[in-house]
Amino acid sequence: MDTLFSKQSVPLYLDTWERTKKGETLSGDAGMISEAMRAHPEFDIWWPRGEAAFHPQEIDGYIVNPLVHIGLHVAIEKQIEAENPEEVIQALRTLREGGLSAHEAVHRLAGLWGDLYFRSVRRGGPLEEEVYLEELRAIATTTPGTATA
Repeated sequence: MDTLFSKQSVPLYLDTWERTKKGETLSGDAGMISEAMRAHPEFDIWWPRGEAAFHPQEIDGYIVNPLVHIGLHVAIEKQIEAENPEEVIQALRTLREGGLSAHEAVHRLAGLWGDLYFRSVRRGGPLEEEVYLEELRAIATTTPGTATA
């Protein structure tokens, strides 16, 4: 998972972008990256710029790191696909029942996971898995309609 956020992953993202533009059908990580890239056309100008896509950019009035943003999408999509942790499925369901689109719900979960992941990395440790599970459980037990606040 860490490789989705490292400078070493830049060639994977660039290759995936080129193959996506050609209309190739991709699978595995490349397929998930391609799908997330297609869902974010506002990042299209950054992929051909190589390492610039790894740095924060102002996009639509927000400061965003395109590569990390797409990597977070993939991290959550992998959790959902594997149903691991299982709490991610109920949290996703609650967010969707609360009115969020699938894309918005993934963003919400990616923000939660990404915040914990990057805080843990900065401290030199692993992801605080139990904290993540507690936060997923908290979302899952929120009354639909209030989970978007």
